[in-house]
Amino acid sequence: MGSDAAPKNELETLELLKEDPICDIVVCGKGDYEKQVHELGFEFRLADEVIGMHEIPSVAIRKKRHSSLGVLINLLKKREVDAVVSAGNTGAILGFSMITLGKIEGLSRAGLAITLPAESGYSIMLDIGSNINPKTIDYYNYGQMGAILAEVVLKKKKPRVAILNIGSESVKGDEIRQKAYKLLEESDIDFIGNIEGNNMMKGFADVIVTDGFTGNVILKFLEGMIDTIMTMLKDEVDDVARRKFGQFLVRPAIEALKARFNYEEYGGGILVGVEGVVVVCHGHSSAQALKNAIKLTNTCVEFNIVDEIKKRMKI
Repeated sequence: MGSDAAPKNELETLELLKEDPICDIVVCGKGDYEKQVHELGFEFRLADEVIGMHEIPSVAIRKKRHSSLGVLINLLKKREVDAVVSAGNTGAILGFSMITLGKIEGLSRAGLAITLPAESGYSIMLDIGSNINPKTIDYYNYGQMGAILAEVVLKKKKPRVAILNIGSESVKGDEIRQKAYKLLEESDIDFIGNIEGNNMMKGFADVIVTDGFTGNVILKFLEGMIDTIMTMLKDEVDDVARRKFGQFLVRPAIEALKARFNYEEYGGGILVGVEGVVVVCHGHSSAQALKNAIKLTNTCVEFNIVDEIKKRMKI
């Protein structure tokens, strides 16, 4: 019941998974769709309530414990499922996860991590919205957890970790970032220092650590910028190609570039630092994006990402 087009996109995702199974799926939603889900061959759990995209998360968490989000996170808490994927209200997903699952003991705050397109491949960026006022230790933990994610998701052998800052020098930024720089510099990960905004997508760093406010603004700015540039580029190229009869040569290059910047490649953001695997998808995720998010989630489960974080961080 999560996405903007729910349950249409979710049901289309099940169609895709029926043809190309990734893992066992438990579907949770309103009873109206139970028959369709069973006919597609998937297990169904009833949710009496639905949390809308514009509902206040703190209120929804208190009043809608029997929503699809509440039911699924509770199943994860009881280990009746191994992970949860949702394209629903992000604040509600984070709230239910924090309250019901709880943080990994020893961590001060959880973080939401996404894959960010770069000139060559992808980087991991966190946090993008769950913690807008991180402390020094949060930056340190994000660097550590981000490095683990980069190994699992991006298959990087020794991920390069950087702090997003207003300059590359160690004395740049506020006191919290300066102290975080020193902590990460003394750690056993490959910390390469600060990175500025203009270098984020150059591929210099495999993990980019920032606060949730900045990360969320960057994420939404990039989504809008990429859409705008692609539209403008397509219009300009089409105009030239029509005059020179070369559209069939140029169009594949445009489509390939668009695919490079497609958020659907990995499907969702990973909530790291809680006692369970939770993946948060974009509200307007397509069926393919949701399928890719489930694939990403399955990878995290197979790698046992929560226990790996505890082991490597000695928690």
